[in-house]
Amino acid sequence: MTKQLHLIHKEYSFLYVLFGEAIFALLIVFFNLGHLDLDHSFGIIDKIGWAKELGFYYQKNSYESKLIQQLENTPSLVRENWELGLFYLEQENNPEKAIQYFTKGFENDVTGNFPFQNKIFESHIRIGLEIFRLEEMIFKFWEYDYPLYTKIWDEKYEKATSYYNIATGMESSSFSTDPRTAEFFNFEGNLRFYANDFVNAEESFKTCISLQTDREECFIGLALVKLRKAASLPEERASLESEAYSLIQRSFEIHEKEDKLFTKHGLFEYWVQSSYNRYGQRDRILSLSKELTQKFDDIGLYDYVSGLSYFDEWKESFTPKMLKSFQLAAEKEPDSIDYCIEYGYNYAYYENSIKGIEILEECKSKFTPNYRLLSYLGDSYLLAGKYEKARDYHLEAENGEAYSAQKEQHISIQNAYSLGRANLQLGDKIEGIKYLDIACNGGQGLLQACSRLEKEKE
Repeated sequence: MTKQLHLIHKEYSFLYVLFGEAIFALLIVFFNLGHLDLDHSFGIIDKIGWAKELGFYYQKNSYESKLIQQLENTPSLVRENWELGLFYLEQENNPEKAIQYFTKGFENDVTGNFPFQNKIFESHIRIGLEIFRLEEMIFKFWEYDYPLYTKIWDEKYEKATSYYNIATGMESSSFSTDPRTAEFFNFEGNLRFYANDFVNAEESFKTCISLQTDREECFIGLALVKLRKAASLPEERASLESEAYSLIQRSFEIHEKEDKLFTKHGLFEYWVQSSYNRYGQRDRILSLSKELTQKFDDIGLYDYVSGLSYFDEWKESFTPKMLKSFQLAAEKEPDSIDYCIEYGYNYAYYENSIKGIEILEECKSKFTPNYRLLSYLGDSYLLAGKYEKARDYHLEAENGEAYSAQKEQHISIQNAYSLGRANLQLGDKIEGIKYLDIACNGGQGLLQACSRLEKEKE
């Protein structure tokens, strides 16, 4: 019996060591109350998650209570305000409380030894970033989920920018270190991008890249800025689109072994904006579209670009795939007027004009009509041989004040040609020739308009 006890004692002797470590760890926690030493090894407690967390909880509570009590007795203490501000900012992730104590400390600091302004600045930025979560906003914007995007924006924008403005208003102060990080400049770039301030958005994204050269969002943000600028600067379009593509390619190279979701999504945005550079990319588009739709089955952009790729290199055998792609895009994002128009018009042109008209009329009843929708409705009625309706829609698009800012030159030329044909079919040769002449534009416009005009003049 004695021998058996001795063997048991020997076999489980390590328990005495563990028990001793536990007692020692508890004593460390006890004697550390009122101090903050979260990096201290607690022996066995380090191996028992809940015990370690409990030790930290008591230690932090004790530390916080001690500092608060000291400040209640003497509010003008500088170091204690500094330490409590740091505690809330770094340990509790509560920048609002941190600002409260940093501000008190700043008001009482006559020596200037504590860089309170830096920490106040950093805290304001952190609050803005917490309120305005980029991941939540960016994908809703890129998904064209505008109602949800607007809802999030309205709820968060004003409050987030108020903290951001307070922070940037302090820039004139001299900081020993600049607390603005790549995350801050990414945030700033997106705010400016959404506000259509492309010049300053470009600077923000460039600064972000200089601080963190593998920051995927900043490469793609800068690429999208270039694309938006290209749309409004036709004379610089080719060079800006080329710069945007280079940025996307650099992001692909930097994130070679990662999912690169931002980069791949940015590439689809690029293909929408740049039809010239989309041509000949069908295999790559279809491959990436298949990959991304498996991860994001509610985003229509990938199907939409797939449809455009079939359209670019159209052959009769592509028609079912093209229409299916546009249909999927419209179904996945029923709040997108662009996808609805593309599906309806292509259905009218390539498959069945009556069915296409029905789809476009549903778009018209669902959305506020725009210039493209009315123009494509006019062309669809022309295809169906309903010339009076075609003329009415084209005239509404061209003459309506609400649509004057939405006009696109190539669509307007097509409208003039369609108006010419509709008027000729309705027996009004004078109006028909007038609009054909506008579409021909002295021989520089549509070839078919010029040919038809020459025939009518004979």
